[in-house]
Amino acid sequence: MIKPDFSYLYDGLPYKQAENNPIKTTVNKREFTEFNAVEWNVFYENTSSENSKILSNIYDCDVLLDLPEYARPSPALRITEEAPKIIWMQGCVEGDAYSFNDERSAQEFAFQTDYLFENGMRKAYENNKGRSSDQIMPYFEIACSGKGYIAAIGWTGCWRVEFKREKTRIHMKAGLRCAEFYLKPMEKIRTATILIMSYDAKENRYNMFRDLIKTYYTPKISAKEHPGVLAALLWGSLPSNEMTNRIKKLYSGGAKFEEYWIDAAWNGQSANSENTFDGSWADEIGNWAFNKDIHPDQLRNVSKAAKDAGAALMLWFELEHATNITPIVKEHPEYFINNGEKFLLLNLGSEAAWAYAFNLLKTYFNMLDLRCYRQDFNIPPDIPWEFADRPGRRGITEIYHILGLYKLFDALLCEFPDLIIDNCASGGRRLDIEMLKRSVTLYRSDYQCIPNPDPDVTNTHNTNISRYLPATGCSTKLKMDLYAARSTYSASWGYSGYATAACSMSEEEIQWLSEVVAEYISIRKYFLGHFYNFGSDKLDPSAWVIWQYHDVSSDEGMIMAFRRKNSPNAEASISLNEIDGEYAFYNLDTKENFIGGRNLNIKLPRKYSSTIIVYKKAGTSEIE
Repeated sequence: MIKPDFSYLYDGLPYKQAENNPIKTTVNKREFTEFNAVEWNVFYENTSSENSKILSNIYDCDVLLDLPEYARPSPALRITEEAPKIIWMQGCVEGDAYSFNDERSAQEFAFQTDYLFENGMRKAYENNKGRSSDQIMPYFEIACSGKGYIAAIGWTGCWRVEFKREKTRIHMKAGLRCAEFYLKPMEKIRTATILIMSYDAKENRYNMFRDLIKTYYTPKISAKEHPGVLAALLWGSLPSNEMTNRIKKLYSGGAKFEEYWIDAAWNGQSANSENTFDGSWADEIGNWAFNKDIHPDQLRNVSKAAKDAGAALMLWFELEHATNITPIVKEHPEYFINNGEKFLLLNLGSEAAWAYAFNLLKTYFNMLDLRCYRQDFNIPPDIPWEFADRPGRRGITEIYHILGLYKLFDALLCEFPDLIIDNCASGGRRLDIEMLKRSVTLYRSDYQCIPNPDPDVTNTHNTNISRYLPATGCSTKLKMDLYAARSTYSASWGYSGYATAACSMSEEEIQWLSEVVAEYISIRKYFLGHFYNFGSDKLDPSAWVIWQYHDVSSDEGMIMAFRRKNSPNAEASISLNEIDGEYAFYNLDTKENFIGGRNLNIKLPRKYSSTIIVYKKAGTSEIE
C-alpha cells in the first residue's frame, strides 16, 4: 500500500529546507486494506501571527509508484502492452458537438493510453475550465506488465497531475492547477483528496476499483434500497395542473416512477421556455421565486400528486450562479463574483453567500418535502475565481468555493438524512470522488438532452464509464423503442419523453413505458455489481455490445446484449465471468428458462435489437 506524501515550496524552497516556515501540515489518511488502497488529503495551517510567505508548487500527492522492470527491446519494435503506461479517461466533450457529431460525442469516457517506454519520459494532464471531469476524467491507471495502480483525484475545481518514468518507478505528482498563495495568520485550508489503489496481475483490478467506489464513494440512502433515482421528467414551464394530470396518468397506467423531476423554467419570469433549447429560462437563473402564472400554488399540488402516486418531487436549481438582472444580485451583490459577465458566480467561500444558499434550499425542501435536489452548474468557474483572487493569493477563491460546496452538501445531508443530491454540471462534468460520495449522477452526459439521441452513443458511454464507476445515470426520451431504453439503463435512470407541452402519450405508449419501468426495477440491483464488457467500446454500427453484471453476494447477475443496426451477425458467443457450475438462466424477451454454464450463445435475428438474460445458481429458485 502506498505511503501518502506531499510537497510544496515555501518562499521558493522545498518546505523542509525553508527556515522559519510557520506552516503546519496535517495529513488525513484513510486506509482501505481490503482494496489495497489509501486515501489522503493535506491541511495547511499558518501558525504564526503574520502572513506567511508564498506557498507554491503545491502537490497533495508526491509519491513514487514501483513497477516491474522494463527495457525496450529495440527502438524499431512496436510498443507492447508490457511497457509502462498511463491509461486515462476522456471526460465530457464540448457540448456543441452533441447536435451534429456523434463520433465526437461517443468519445466521452473512452480510454486512451500514453506509454512511458523510456526512462525520463513525462506526461501531464489537467481538466478544463474548472469543472473536474470537463474534457478529462480525474482517474488514471499506471501499469506495467500486468501490475499497477488506479489513482483518483478528488477536487471539484482545477487539478493537474504529472507522471515521470524513473527506471522501475513512476513519479506521480498531483494537486491544484492554480495555487500559489500566502496564508493569513491562523488560516487553515485543505486541498485535493488523493486515492490510490494498487493491484497485481492476478487481481480483478477494475472490479476491485468499482467495489471500492461502491463501498466508500457512493451515498448510503436510508430511505431507498438503491442509491439512485428512477425519475420521470416534467419540464418546469409545464403548468402545475398539467404536471398533476401527467403524474396521475402515468401512475394509473402502471408506470411506477419513484421521483417526478421538475427541471428548469419553473422559476422567475421564464418566457417561451418550452424546452431546454428555447426561451429565456437561462436569464432567470438566480431568481428562485416561482413563476406564479404557471405554478400559482408553488408546486404544492404537484408534490401531493407525486406522493399519491407513491413518489416524491425532485427539483432543479442552478444555485452556483445567477444572471446580473436577477433580484438577488441587485439586493446582495456581495454574494457574487462580478467580473463583468452576464452570469455571476455565487461565492460559496463567503459565509453570507453560503448561508443564503443553505437557507434557500432548506426552505424549498421543507415546503415541498423534496426527496431529490438536482444541482446543475452550466458555467466554467475558473475565470471568475482568478478574477476574485487578490495579489499573492492565487487559487484561494477556488479553494474556499470548493470547500464551501462540500460543506453545503454535507450540511444538507445532515439536515435531511433521506435527501438524494443529483450532481449535474452540463451533464457529468463534476465526476470526481469528492462529489461521488455526496451525490448521484442522473445525467453523466448532456448528449441525452438533444431530441433525437443515438442509442449507440449512450451505450458506448455506458460501456466505458462502467469500467470504473458503478453508480452513474442516463435517460431516454424515445417512445416505443426498447433498444433505446435499454441502452440508457444505469444505476440511476429517467424517462423524459413526456416532459414538455409538445409531448403526448397514448394509452399504448404508457403501457409500453410501464413495462419498461417494471423491467428496469427488476434488474437495477445488478448495476452496482461487477462489470464485464464483451462487445465494442466504440461507436461502431456493425458491432454488438454485450455486458455482464455479476452480483458477488448473491452469485447472480444479468447479460445485456445489443445487436447494432448494421451488424451482419445474428449470433454471438461469450464466456461468462465468475460462473462456476450450472446456473438457471431466464431470457426476459423470449420468456425461456434454461440451464447452462459459463459458455453462452446469444441469438438476435433482427438488426437493431436487444435482449436481457438474468441468471442465478441452479437449484436456488426458478427465475421469472
